[in-house]
Amino acid sequence: MVRLKDIAQAAGVSVTTVSKVLNDRGDEFGIAKDTQERIWEIATRLNYQPNREARNLRLGKKYRSILFLSLYEGRTKGAEGFFSHPFFGIVMHQIQEAVSRSGFYLSYVAVDEESMGAVKALVQDRISGVVTWGTMPPDLAKLLKRSRLPVAAIEPYTAAPGLFHEVYVDNKQAIALALDYLYQCGYERLVMADARLASEEYNPVFSERVAAWEELSKGYTGITATVETYHRLAGTSDITAGEVLGERIIGSLKPPFGIVAVNDLTAMGVMYAAQRHGLRIPEDMAVVGIDDIEWAAFHNPALTTVRIPKDRLAWEAVDYVSKAINGSGAETKVVRVPVELIVRETTPHL
Repeated sequence: MVRLKDIAQAAGVSVTTVSKVLNDRGDEFGIAKDTQERIWEIATRLNYQPNREARNLRLGKKYRSILFLSLYEGRTKGAEGFFSHPFFGIVMHQIQEAVSRSGFYLSYVAVDEESMGAVKALVQDRISGVVTWGTMPPDLAKLLKRSRLPVAAIEPYTAAPGLFHEVYVDNKQAIALALDYLYQCGYERLVMADARLASEEYNPVFSERVAAWEELSKGYTGITATVETYHRLAGTSDITAGEVLGERIIGSLKPPFGIVAVNDLTAMGVMYAAQRHGLRIPEDMAVVGIDDIEWAAFHNPALTTVRIPKDRLAWEAVDYVSKAINGSGAETKVVRVPVELIVRETTPHL
């Protein structure tokens, strides 16, 4: 096992200096930046793993907390909340359930510029592992990597994949299922309804779905497959964006045609636009969403959608972290969670 003494010898500094740097107190004690970087590089190369449990026992502490970090609020500049979203709220419940079953309790922080100080304090001392959701900015990735804590990241889309245990939805499979079903139903004109935030330079989840649509649609003959994109303002909903997209698509295509939306909320907005124009669903226009939020089954008409297994996303992340904390053989990898098509009333039944 690598000790602080080993790092100190390799770096040519004292054990005290190494301890201060690895506890993120180098700046506080005026340790030169190049020295800090050298210590971190050596610690990473030697695969140093701090024994937090032993340290906390010496201090009379025992933490059983897993920290959940939501990147959603930072992405929307605080205009939208993780808990209130009909997809993310259910995922949060599933994560809480999985953490509780593993014998831990869950702490929560919405990550933005103001909360980074609190995140830094928590990962230094008061938690045993981390689960994140959303595109991870480089500064947070660096902080979590240096913490040496077990981290499971759901859809982090980091610049260097494999930094953590990473869990993704199989977006290519989702598009393949929706596209192929509409093709089998006989629709020759197909559109992907793509809703984005106006303030967002890049949405990796939706971009991955659009890229899959553009790639996979080339494999079909006798169809036209296009993408219609709308950038909504923060604080407005994907439903509103879907209505705008629906109006555009309806104004440019003659029925019948099929639409695949980047998520269920966008699909619902598209249907509201169709209903205003008196279009019959699915005879004139078929609609497929992605997510399978609770509303989808109770919508009128009930939405055909690609179901993302929220419990599986939660389990893949929490199972890794709890096993890593308990030292029971956690394997760091990149997981693609499979999805399934749920056929309801907005498409024909084959």
